[in-house]
Order: sequence, then C-alpha cells, then structure tokens
Amino acid sequence: MAIHYEFYRNPDPKGTGERRYHARVVNYGQVSTEHLVREMMKGSSVSKGEIQGMLMTLADKLKEYLGEGRRVTIDGIGTFQVNLRCKEDVTDPDKAQARDIEFKSISFRADKGLRKEMKQKQILRSCFKPHSMPMTDEEMKAKLEEYFAKEEVITRKGLQIYCNLTKSTATRTLKRLAEQGILRNVSTDRNPVYMLNK
Repeated sequence: MAIHYEFYRNPDPKGTGERRYHARVVNYGQVSTEHLVREMMKGSSVSKGEIQGMLMTLADKLKEYLGEGRRVTIDGIGTFQVNLRCKEDVTDPDKAQARDIEFKSISFRADKGLRKEMKQKQILRSCFKPHSMPMTDEEMKAKLEEYFAKEEVITRKGLQIYCNLTKSTATRTLKRLAEQGILRNVSTDRNPVYMLNK
C-alpha cells in the first residue's frame, strides 16, 4: 500500500500574505496493540497471551534502560534515547545542579533498513481532503444563509459535510457561532442541534 499525503497551508505569522504549503501524511487510523498482536499471531505458533506478554516485557525493559540513561536499539525498528533540558540558561556548568535539569523527551531514530524501505514506498496524493479548507467569516455566513434557506436546523455532522470541514473544525465553528449569537442550540449540550438566531 502507498503512503498518502495532502497539502496543509503554512502559518503566516508575519502577515506577508504569501501562501506556502507543506505535505503531511494522511493517517487512515491508528494500529492498536490488540491489532498488532492479532497480526503477529497469523502464521505463528505463538499464542495471543505470549505475544502480549512479550510486548509488555519489551515496554518494561525499554522504560528500565531509558531510565538508566541508556540508548536502546531494536534491530529493524530503531534507537530510543532520553533527551534532557536545562530549566534555565546555564552560564556556569560548575554551579548548575541536578535539580536544574529535567526530562525533555524521548527521541527515536529509525533503523537504517526501515528508513530505506520507507524511501522505496510509493507516495500518492490523497483522494479526499482530511482537513478543513480555510473559510473566512463572511464565506461561512454566506454558506449558512444558503443552508438555512432550505433547512431549519444544523448539526455538527451537517456542517461538516456541507462546508467540507473536519469534525473538530465543525465543532469549534458551531460553538463560536453560538457564542457570537448567530446560532442557538435548541437541544442538549451533549447532542447539540442549532437553529439560526433571528
């Protein structure tokens, strides 16, 4: 299977008005541990419980060794390493103490073979838009006027489909429009249904 991508607009903090985009992988869901275990069982004589036990042991050992400041390399996967940071700028290392240092993150460097395999994967543009297309307040109001000319109420799913938005953007948009008094919720907070505020 190919890796699918879509373009996302870069932020414009300086307000130059220039439109620049970056490519991002379209994730078609997450592979859970349960799914991974089921897949590992196929064509194997190892039981589900044994595979789960091995994965739990691997996770425990990873935590243990990283907690000792070691790098952990798993062949075919990659190397994990703990990163630290100073809480404040250090001007004299001799005066800095352990309490001035804290955990920052765990970095991962993919195995050379894994990186090589990913480079050989086919990359295709996604056939659907996984993110919301930018829309100004004026454009949104015009879309709503058009919608409410035919319908009495709108839901999050309705707005999502009608305006080609993601679920989260549709939810935020409806909430914002309700706060501005443009829409009002005529149902419960848990299952909101909105009407145009006249």
